[in-house]
Amino acid sequence: MKVKMDNREKLFTAVAGIFNVDPASISEKSSPDTVPGWDSLAMVNLVAELEQVFDVQFDILEIADFHNVEIIRTILADKGVSFE
Repeated sequence: MKVKMDNREKLFTAVAGIFNVDPASISEKSSPDTVPGWDSLAMVNLVAELEQVFDVQFDILEIADFHNVEIIRTILADKGVSFE
């Protein structure tokens, strides 16, 4: 039986998948300073993945604020994604 992931797990799994790291290594504080390969090209892939996973669209100003996973979660929450 497959256990359904909550949105926090979906977020961490999406980030880990884009950067090819273990999801257990991702936290709210994960950022370009702590995740290998978090560069501008990977960011484009991350934005596309998050838009698909959460069925949202980000504008350029929101994307410019993607400094760490906690900020990304906050922006997703502002778009109605529940992290309760």
